[in-house]
Amino acid sequence: MRRIRLGAGGSTIEVLAGPAESGGIVSIYPWRMSPSSRGPAPHFHTTFSETFIVEGGEVDYFDGQGWQTLLPGDTAYAAVGDVHALREERAEPATLLMALSPGVPREEYFARLATVNERDLNLLHEAHDNHFVDGYGR
Repeated sequence: MRRIRLGAGGSTIEVLAGPAESGGIVSIYPWRMSPSSRGPAPHFHTTFSETFIVEGGEVDYFDGQGWQTLLPGDTAYAAVGDVHALREERAEPATLLMALSPGVPREEYFARLATVNERDLNLLHEAHDNHFVDGYGR
């Protein structure tokens, strides 16, 4: 299993199953969120949906309308086009499982997030179907 560091904060994403392992049906990534991990701002995807399952700790999830706290065992689903965001603002770490359907390769995206310069960040997001939106609460 490949582990990808998401910058200096200590958060990591692992590649449990990519599209090659699932026949393109799903990609599964365990995300270990370090304490006070901001996560992605409100955004949407045009080619895949995401399901988030909290395994440990507490994670705040934005569903396009408001924020809610997800506890271990809770699930959130963002269909194609649904605005969503995640954050973890507590002193304890949290772990969640991300399932993307259909399966899309995200390893390069996650790996480059930690090292991309500000000038190329928008190009990286666009190339990997992340469309951030203004006017939503953070």
